[in-house]
Amino acid sequence: MEDVTPQISASMQARRRLEQPDWIAIDEVPLTPLEQAYLHQVQIENLLIFTPLLIIAPLAAILLNLPGSLIIALVTGILILAGIVSYCRYRYALSIAYGVFDHEFIMQKGLIWHKKIALPYTRLQHVSLSQGPLERYFHQHTLKCFSAGSGSAEISLPGLGDDTAEPLRKHLLAKASQKQASQKQAAQEQNSLKQASQNQAPDGRED
Repeated sequence: MEDVTPQISASMQARRRLEQPDWIAIDEVPLTPLEQAYLHQVQIENLLIFTPLLIIAPLAAILLNLPGSLIIALVTGILILAGIVSYCRYRYALSIAYGVFDHEFIMQKGLIWHKKIALPYTRLQHVSLSQGPLERYFHQHTLKCFSAGSGSAEISLPGLGDDTAEPLRKHLLAKASQKQASQKQAAQEQNSLKQASQNQAPDGRED
């Protein structure tokens, strides 16, 4: 009698249930921080934001004949605000990191509320690079990853240098194509197994 029991594919055999001791916390995953050039870019952005304000605000106060004490208070307030905002933006830039793994792309960010995003390659549809004027000066790029069914970028990763940005974009697209093809093949194998099971006779023999 010929054995017509469906054989389990290698891709299905490789999938096994992990017990809790085998779970890996996302905090334990090693991530790569952004390049130092991006931190310099953030500092320059802060200067470009607050330097004009420090010049225009006192001049406007003088033209309006405001008291000297009020002008000093205004400048002091702007300096304090500039210091707080600059520090927060710098610390936020330090919090950004990313990791390229076999099954997903991970990004973390956040100063007060920490956020980690894991995007599986099976859901990755499009990857783009963009550059603003200041990014071009510092040779930096922003990488954006779009997932299936998402109108906006699920991951927006700034601070990638020329040597990293384009190779990373190509790698992510290649991994997405590979994983999605494997997922499609596994689905076809599973459908074939179901079809073979349905075609068997109740007693395990073919009529």
